[in-house]
Amino acid sequence: MYSILDNINEHLPRVNGVTFSKFYIEDAFAIEGGEFSGLSTQKMVGVRKMLDNQSNHGFAVTCLLHGEPVAVFGCCKLWDGVGEMWSVIGDTARRRPIATTKVGIAFTDICKLSMDLHRLQITVKTTDLRAIKWARAIGFISECTMKQYSMDKYDYDLMVRR
Repeated sequence: MYSILDNINEHLPRVNGVTFSKFYIEDAFAIEGGEFSGLSTQKMVGVRKMLDNQSNHGFAVTCLLHGEPVAVFGCCKLWDGVGEMWSVIGDTARRRPIATTKVGIAFTDICKLSMDLHRLQITVKTTDLRAIKWARAIGFISECTMKQYSMDKYDYDLMVRR
């Protein structure tokens, strides 16, 4: 499979001060306003395992603004033709919604093309209306609600992009 990481900066939109690099798990936890602040140690271990597993079964990138991580994007192949994308987006990236949306659209396109996917899916917490709105902006539609999906028993929407 073509390694998208070899020249990722050539494929994602150019934004002043923004570069992309190989993903390291620590990047996800260094993002200001990321979703992992306040997690218990036990839950943090589970999140680290999930990110490690997903990034090792696909590809992932860190979005840096002036050298600081502001978002991470990843995609793992579930089986032939089907992939699952994930992201962690911090407050700094959220303050640049147009640039973040352009990167999100480009990343989904890269996932679909480089992994030859006919279905790309994401899971979004049903109460996170901002994330659901952003997922729709990058081309995902809600398919169903998964009841008590998370380790905290929260409901999540399964969203797809075909």
